[in-house]
Amino acid sequence: MARIVAEFGCEIQEYAEKGPEHICARPGNCPNCLAEGQMIGHGSYQRQPQDGRQSWEIRIKRWRCKVCGKTVSVLPSFLLRYRHYLLEVIQLVLSSRFEKKAYWEEVIAKHSHQGLPAKRTVQRWCASYGEQAGRWLGAVQSTLAQQDSLSTWLDAHGEAPQAQNAGQALLTASEHLLGWAKTQWAQLSDYGLEKRMQFLWFWGAGQGLGRLV
Repeated sequence: MARIVAEFGCEIQEYAEKGPEHICARPGNCPNCLAEGQMIGHGSYQRQPQDGRQSWEIRIKRWRCKVCGKTVSVLPSFLLRYRHYLLEVIQLVLSSRFEKKAYWEEVIAKHSHQGLPAKRTVQRWCASYGEQAGRWLGAVQSTLAQQDSLSTWLDAHGEAPQAQNAGQALLTASEHLLGWAKTQWAQLSDYGLEKRMQFLWFWGAGQGLGRLV
């Protein structure tokens, strides 16, 4: 089943209270066959993401194309595929590990109040992100070069050469991508650094980049 990552402009609490039927707009065209105006509601399925303090029960809206018959689900941007924790929690871990160079014990201790899962799960997040980061970084840099050529990220003597690995570089580059995007879309005006990966995930899914973490 194909997936669309959507930005609903709300946090998980509001999403859970309203439900996808009230905030999930009908896709304009099918992501599989590209047919326009042929998507019909096809129910929903349940997910139980965690934010470290509690587990939420939410529904993920599904649509079906009348032309090709394939189904697509609409995933809110605060939620990754394959991961039970919200993206904001995962970002905290990635930042500690890749940007602050924290040891595993430090990562767990620093974010213990967020109710992190077992050390092995956190390590899997970081390993998966490290595997995907190079591909995502290339796409971000290409977009910045085309859309925001004056970005300081593209400075040969700036932040990019100082990054020690692709994971660290992507986290920093995502700040610049969000900075550019906020000049294009007013609805992103309240997005701060804590949502840089949420925007990155939403943007990259639209580019067909696949898995992020």
